[in-house]
Amino acid sequence: MSEAREETGAAPAPQPPGPPEGRRIRTPLIIAVGLLLAAAAIGVAVALVAGDDGEADRSSGRDAPPAVSEPGDGPSSTGAPDRTTTTTAPAEPIDGLAVVESGFSAYQGFDGPAGSYGLVLENTTGEPITFFTVRVVVYDTNDTVVGTYGHDVAVVNPGTRLGLGAEIGDPLPHGIGRIDIRAEKGEGGPAPRGALTVADVSTSSDEFGVYTTFAVSSSYDTELQLPHAYAVYRNPAGRIVGGANGLIDVIPPRGRVTGEVTAFDVVPNVARADVYVDVGSR
Repeated sequence: MSEAREETGAAPAPQPPGPPEGRRIRTPLIIAVGLLLAAAAIGVAVALVAGDDGEADRSSGRDAPPAVSEPGDGPSSTGAPDRTTTTTAPAEPIDGLAVVESGFSAYQGFDGPAGSYGLVLENTTGEPITFFTVRVVVYDTNDTVVGTYGHDVAVVNPGTRLGLGAEIGDPLPHGIGRIDIRAEKGEGGPAPRGALTVADVSTSSDEFGVYTTFAVSSSYDTELQLPHAYAVYRNPAGRIVGGANGLIDVIPPRGRVTGEVTAFDVVPNVARADVYVDVGSR
């Protein structure tokens, strides 16, 4: 009988304690609110970052537009050489200035094929022609440009001639085919009145070069600094076969000095040299 009572009268096994009823409802709500607040905070941060990026892009677009390369201003993105050329308007001719003679020759120099040219200008007007540039374009026998050489001239007096000459500094594997001579107007004030007279010209040569000595007298009242001296070489027939140039340190007012022009390769068939002196810079 006592065992039966123990079976029927025993109390049910105790359950683990749980949260109060109210807390069981509020906890999920708190978690949900927390999640919503976190999501909102993340959204605000994303919006701020996106806004900053957009503003930087627009600022860059306003202040520093992409660079655009003009043709010929640098190497291409592929690294290939730039083949772009620039075409300029032809130089305005100088009225009354004529090229009356020119010539050239190619020969063997100390460092390989070499050459030189000479030319003579004439002022056919009654006024001085002042401050201009003569550009000589040298072509080889394939009609390819070898190089361009410039000569700045101060003055050619009325009815007089001025000769120019130079050795060619560029390689000449294909010799010289022709030269093209162009005169371009320059800028400068009026040249002082006067003349330069050349005398006592003597030319010699050896295995190292051609040497021309001369004397020059000035009728200018001012000192001439660094006048340009030119030798134009002629063969026994009188034809121009080349030229060279040099500088004179100074010519005193109404003074007389000596000078020399040297070609540093042996120009063949030179029978004589005509010497011309331009006022040059003052």
